[in-house]
Amino acid sequence: MKRACDALKAKLRGLGNPVPAGASTKELERAEELAFPNELVEMYRQLNPADCIELKQRIWSIENAVIENTQAVPGCALSPHGFIVFASTLGGDAYCVDTNIITSAGHHPVALFSHEMIGEDDGMEKISSLRVEVADSLEDFLAQFVSGDLSEEALIE
Repeated sequence: MKRACDALKAKLRGLGNPVPAGASTKELERAEELAFPNELVEMYRQLNPADCIELKQRIWSIENAVIENTQAVPGCALSPHGFIVFASTLGGDAYCVDTNIITSAGHHPVALFSHEMIGEDDGMEKISSLRVEVADSLEDFLAQFVSGDLSEEALIE
């Protein structure tokens, strides 16, 4: 995770953008209370923007990720099913760490969901049918985020 975060910091410096500091203990505790997976907490330990990190997509601060997962659609519908929103497309589709799956390498993949297709009362069957895996791990997601190669193609029925 450190290497992926360092690459993102280098990208931000190269663009002349501010490099966010790591999250405070209080912010990290809040993320853990909401069942953010360990790798996401570790990313925030190294990088927690005041609002978001925006390149072609956005990575939310802990504060904004909490709002995304508790008060905003699709996150409030996804998080009870183990999909933790931490980033989005500029159009509002949600990137989530999928805590339902652990890869053979021991990581949670990252999935993308359309904000237009998920409603507050949707169940796991519908949610699963709309899941698009975009990265094998959070580190893979960060590498694609930095390179500009991250998929923004969410399923729309």
